[in-house]
Amino acid sequence: MLNFWSQHPVSQKIGVIFGLVDKAFLLSHPNFHEKNLKFIIDILLLNDYPLDFIFDNVSKRIKSIINKPSQLNSNDNNIIRKNINWLIIPYIKGFSERFNNIVNGLNHKISFYSINKLNDYIKVQKDSIPHDTKMNVIYKIKCNDCDATYVGQTKRKLITRVNEHRNHIRRNTSSKSVITDHRLDHSHEFNWNNVNILDCESFYHKRLISEMLYIKTQSNGLNLKTDTDGLDRSYADILDILININLT
Repeated sequence: MLNFWSQHPVSQKIGVIFGLVDKAFLLSHPNFHEKNLKFIIDILLLNDYPLDFIFDNVSKRIKSIINKPSQLNSNDNNIIRKNINWLIIPYIKGFSERFNNIVNGLNHKISFYSINKLNDYIKVQKDSIPHDTKMNVIYKIKCNDCDATYVGQTKRKLITRVNEHRNHIRRNTSSKSVITDHRLDHSHEFNWNNVNILDCESFYHKRLISEMLYIKTQSNGLNLKTDTDGLDRSYADILDILININLT
């Protein structure tokens, strides 16, 4: 059960109450509704939910069930929800809420996820994965002789992808490669031994979005402009606002 003082948005704590009320009233016989309601209140109190907060949201949900029961399982409602564009960001109390003002007017809604997970505190006895054998990563390669950088992504081991870049330079092939072009045009060397891992993401689509966001934040990136063509305009707008905030 989510404790009231845990670092999660208030909407998720209200969702906990709504979920419990739905189960108590929609999945049980009316003879047990009163007993189940008392049980819900006891559970919430044990998890530090304020009594006023409990009563307000329990009452709100019960009224919703009584007055508009069809909305809870409406197919039309599900269709409307599918058309909503969501931006998913980590929740940091006092900071993440500010994104609501930034997104306002962009026809998107914010959804939060917690950065605190049990496996951050309960450690299993496994050896850590060596840096260069990590998979599903977004990486950055830096030039040793200037501030140029290149951002890429790979589902394979990082060392496999890095070796492909290096072999491409050795072969001096004519196929397009911005890294090879930079090496041949300027006789610069890249820092192959310290390739940065910027993010890890096993889902391909999310990994592409993360890659494009990191490409956009480079000050002197070697990536082609077409590398970020797939980035939704709403992400770009928010990123531009955040960059301007940091600059000021």
